[in-house]
Amino acid sequence: MSPNEKYQKYPRGSLSSPQTTPNGKIKRVRWAEGVKPERTSLFTLSRNQRLVAVVAAVLLHITAVSYLTSAPALSTLPQATIRNGTYEGLHSSTFNQDFFLGIPYAQDTSGPNRFRVPQSLNTTWSGTRPAKQYGHACPGDTPDGDDKYGMSENCLSINIVRPAGNNLSTASEAKLPVLFWIHGGSYQIGTSGWDRYNLSYIVQHSVEIGRPLMAVSINYRKGGWGFLYSNEVKGSGNTNLALRDMRLALAWAQENLGAFGGDTSRVTIWGESAGSFAVGQLLMSYGGRTDGLFHRSIQESGSTTTAWYNGTEWYQPIYDRLVSATGCADAVDTLDCLRTVPYPALYQHLVHPAGPGKVPSFYPVVDGDLIPQYPSLLLHSGRFAHMPHIIGTNSDEGTDNAPRGLSTPSSLSTYLLHRSGFNYPSSVVTTLLSLYPDDPAQGIPLNTGAERFASLGNQYKRAAALVGDIFYHAPRLDDARHYARHQPHNTFVYRFNARAWVPPAPATTANFSVDTACRHLAVSACGSLAPAHEGVAHATELAFVFGNPKWLGPWPGHGKLSREMSEMWIHFAHDGTPNRRRAEEVWPPYASGGAGGRNLVLQTEEQGGLYVEKDTWRLEGRELMIKWARRRHV
Repeated sequence: MSPNEKYQKYPRGSLSSPQTTPNGKIKRVRWAEGVKPERTSLFTLSRNQRLVAVVAAVLLHITAVSYLTSAPALSTLPQATIRNGTYEGLHSSTFNQDFFLGIPYAQDTSGPNRFRVPQSLNTTWSGTRPAKQYGHACPGDTPDGDDKYGMSENCLSINIVRPAGNNLSTASEAKLPVLFWIHGGSYQIGTSGWDRYNLSYIVQHSVEIGRPLMAVSINYRKGGWGFLYSNEVKGSGNTNLALRDMRLALAWAQENLGAFGGDTSRVTIWGESAGSFAVGQLLMSYGGRTDGLFHRSIQESGSTTTAWYNGTEWYQPIYDRLVSATGCADAVDTLDCLRTVPYPALYQHLVHPAGPGKVPSFYPVVDGDLIPQYPSLLLHSGRFAHMPHIIGTNSDEGTDNAPRGLSTPSSLSTYLLHRSGFNYPSSVVTTLLSLYPDDPAQGIPLNTGAERFASLGNQYKRAAALVGDIFYHAPRLDDARHYARHQPHNTFVYRFNARAWVPPAPATTANFSVDTACRHLAVSACGSLAPAHEGVAHATELAFVFGNPKWLGPWPGHGKLSREMSEMWIHFAHDGTPNRRRAEEVWPPYASGGAGGRNLVLQTEEQGGLYVEKDTWRLEGRELMIKWARRRHV
């Protein structure tokens, strides 16, 4: 989603290990455990089943929480010995998988480490330590949604899901390619512990098709905890901490995933929304220097130029208010003083610091170091990592954050002129409005004809087309062109075009499970498509890629599309191409086929199935947005 809206779519022995310093150099350090947070035992959680009255029998689909409760089927729990010591995880007999959860990859970020680049671990231990529960979420502004496994500053952790050892013995390859998931949430909320990010289904599918892989997810600092900025922060070198967290997690993975059976020469960084922004930013870190930390990228609905890159003119007043509110105004070193403020007091003042109506709050900055220039400049000059890419967007991205209640063309013009961050001259706004006429048939969601959804404002569909292109479709077009310049045979672009499944009332996506018998009942009993005004909204593709039936629903068409997409992501992690080996090329590279790019449209068979299209829709408008993108500080 766009950065101007909150993500609301759903509710060891001695060793040396790489760590990036503020100037990006790799130094050698010793690892340590970090402080163990207090956690509620997962084994106190039970499976939550709900019945649909018209369904004769319900087969409970195992979800992210319930799979952790599976009784171990092995005589011993899985263990892995890394350089620091040995971790003991969990075995799921349901999936025949091993889980290693909540492993620290860096030190606690509270106290003296607050607002500092992440610090590598530096101690060892004997015996075993448990890795059986997701770690604390990093502080964010939705604690009720993110703190299921706790929330604190001791939050930099990594989770590993792999096929169990008896599956590895029959694998075609001894080491498992790694899918490295970076969650979204507009950089303000989210955690790897959300059940919609359950990695077991895609790992299970990889085994079923004979191409097993390992899936990994991480937590990283968000909001002001990860992106605090000011002259003081800039001068200290502690900028873009969330991105530095991710690089250190990738360094930990290079150092240690081999002990879990991972192939550290085939690491695919993969994210959605802000996680996709981050993937693009990692590609451009230090002007395209990867240090061998990753080798392929998948970006779902987000570009490096989606979020703004404001400077001290934006952040300094926010920082100064924070310093004053926490009693640090008289300190010689105000940043160091903030490290002494008790967590509850700091949390209270750091969550919504920008004030009413001011967005975004905290995002990456051009610091001259990790991000040396505006991303658009880095992109156009080729200063990014050249490797295989999958990148795409959903048809109706703009519905998730289109302004509501705009009833006249002049109100839409005012929005484009004065909403914080656009900064377009009036002449550009006039041209944009001519390219996106007041014709609902040309608006978003696609294929909704003359319907205006007037309750949302007569300009809703027009605004959704504009906003979706500004933040998603135009940046994706720019990315794809430049990625393909350097990787013409390994840049693959998609447009996802299937509406989400919504379960029937009174069940919710938080606890609803269905039996396959539901496939034969009335649509009303089995759920329905997402509301027409949402269309194929932001984040819709997640259920299809992850393949979790709790979010995907019971319809055969949705299930088939999910399997097709998961397989493409799996093949890409193995080979750098989403196409099956020795099989017909279903998904052509973006740059193939003559002038212009080509996308693969991902939709159900009921909609006509997969097909290839030219990347020319609303082209003139997207070209203009690319030209003027710098005025949004990107």
